[in-house]
Amino acid sequence: MTAALTVLSAVAVLVCGVALGIRVGAGTGFALGGLLRADALTVTMLIVIGTVGTLATWAGMSYIDGELERAHTDERGARLYGVLTPAFLAAMVLAVCANNIGVVWVAIEATTVITTFLVGHRRTRTALEATWKYVVICSVGIAVAFLGTVLLYFAARDGGAPAAHALNLDALAAHAHGLNPAIARLAGGLLLIGYGAKAGLFPFHTLLADAHSQAPAPVSALMSGVLLSVACGCSARSPVHRGCPTTAWSTPSSTTTSIPRRHPRGPSRS
Repeated sequence: MTAALTVLSAVAVLVCGVALGIRVGAGTGFALGGLLRADALTVTMLIVIGTVGTLATWAGMSYIDGELERAHTDERGARLYGVLTPAFLAAMVLAVCANNIGVVWVAIEATTVITTFLVGHRRTRTALEATWKYVVICSVGIAVAFLGTVLLYFAARDGGAPAAHALNLDALAAHAHGLNPAIARLAGGLLLIGYGAKAGLFPFHTLLADAHSQAPAPVSALMSGVLLSVACGCSARSPVHRGCPTTAWSTPSSTTTSIPRRHPRGPSRS
């Protein structure tokens, strides 16, 4: 029964992604007082999560039966798998739908906690080693991303953004010209490094082979096919130094707002 509900939840994510794509189109929609947003990137990621999630959860039913038959897990492990898999899907959905950078951080942290138990599903020595490696590297990345989030909040408040919405993507875009360029670049770099660790970007890619090989096959498909893309999507929503004399705030389905460098004023030439 739990397995069937998990499959239905993944199908619901896919249906919601398609419905939002039809309703929102190339625009942007908001919900829950601006905490959630739906734009082109959100729709794309929801469809990816729903598609891969449906296939993975469907295959997961027979996978767990096989694990029980071969004594690779027990009833407690099977129940834990059944609870954590839909929670994993929910955390990824929240990460791609959140309009608030702080909520994004919480959702990505939730995926780390949930997948930690899934990677160590078989409780073998190799699985535990992979779990600890995964926890250490991802925790470092999440800590760096948290520091970037705090700095971004400070820059937004200094730039005139209201305290209650200082980390909202639309508020950050609206106050982009008021952000301190140096702090915004530092915050963007930290967010890129932090979520890049979650996405397995170099030099954090070493965790992928161990963690993904030890996780249950359906979960490994979700981690490889969806979670890495979700982490990259979170990085795409962050202010990043583009290697030019501006700090850009990238917002999907909208015009990119650039923060120019502050140059000291000199005497004008006649």
